[in-house]
Amino acid sequence: MHSIDERLERIAQHERLGAFWRLEVQQPTVEGPLTGKLVAFKDSFSVAGTDRDSGVPFLFEHCEVDAPTVRLHREAGATLVGKLSMHQLAWGMMGQTPGRPAVRNPHDESRIPGGSSSGSAVALAAGLVDLAPGTDTGGSVRAPASACGIVGLKPTFGLVDVGGIHVNARSLDTCGPMARTVAETALGFDVLLGRMPQPVEEIGLAGLRVGVLEEWFCGDLDAGVERAFRHALDVLGRAGAALAPADIGWQREPRILRDLFNCEPVPHYADGVRADPAPYEPLIVADLADGEATPLRQYLDTILRLDGLRVRALAGADEWDVLVCPTLPLSPPPIDGPDLTLKMNRNTNAFNGLGWPAISIPCGTDDLGLPVGLQLIAKPYLDDELLAVAAAAEGALA
Repeated sequence: MHSIDERLERIAQHERLGAFWRLEVQQPTVEGPLTGKLVAFKDSFSVAGTDRDSGVPFLFEHCEVDAPTVRLHREAGATLVGKLSMHQLAWGMMGQTPGRPAVRNPHDESRIPGGSSSGSAVALAAGLVDLAPGTDTGGSVRAPASACGIVGLKPTFGLVDVGGIHVNARSLDTCGPMARTVAETALGFDVLLGRMPQPVEEIGLAGLRVGVLEEWFCGDLDAGVERAFRHALDVLGRAGAALAPADIGWQREPRILRDLFNCEPVPHYADGVRADPAPYEPLIVADLADGEATPLRQYLDTILRLDGLRVRALAGADEWDVLVCPTLPLSPPPIDGPDLTLKMNRNTNAFNGLGWPAISIPCGTDDLGLPVGLQLIAKPYLDDELLAVAAAAEGALA
């Protein structure tokens, strides 16, 4: 076990990766399951004694109170080591913020790490911290987990308290654990729920009914992503899992979340962005303008349609135990390339809309040698069962 000073030196040696915006150590005052572990939070979390702004000037504040999620980590004995970089306002998948140093994928520094929890994934992949809870409104935990070759869980909607975290779209916002292994991610999940840590259940894959989301979710994949995904399916099949095509109907309304993504942040951010749009990404400015122009009836109709989609998706859920698809349909693009957010979150945002738990685990590399993530999904409130399946799949893929 390296000392805290040695690990902080390691963080300094990896400054070029851009994982941290603010580095300041807060030592634990109690012992617990996280004693000796370094934990860092995305800048959108309120951590008492630190500053935050989520990458926008008008949100800057010195925090006096911990978010509930932060308090739970303190009470578990964690050493807190600063605030992690993120995509501006947690509003995008590229993981960058204008005017801030680039956040780089440790596997190829010219590539993005995914977003919006970009610094969280980078800090974990580079071995700088042990846990880094992230937020996930449309894939912001799972996408960077996939791009950086770590594990990220989006829990069932509403299970984890999101108080004290900057809002994105409140009807979709979740907070989930990120770590290097499923077992460590499960530990983070236990802490986020305020319960005593428990080992992940050991299960076999034999007889597990795996629904493969072939239609739409597997369309237009990068060749290397497709190859890694098909290999993962082959591994699951050889381990005894029963694979069969599955359909949740999401492809019939793939853009249904647009109004929620664009309208719900308006009360929190529209005035500040409109007052001086220069520091903000064009996508954020355009989406907020769209949200302000959306009629109330259209927003309410979207919520009604989404409720219907949730009912229809659950209607066929008795046919499978878990669903699988690639986490990201493409390789992490170059940092200086075009913004591919809308393509990157294609396979993740469905499960924010449905509110189901979903986890990304590494399942190989693509043609560029970059990590590929396998997304596993379960029915609502079966988060522990999902972690057990993910641990078994992690072992088989290893």
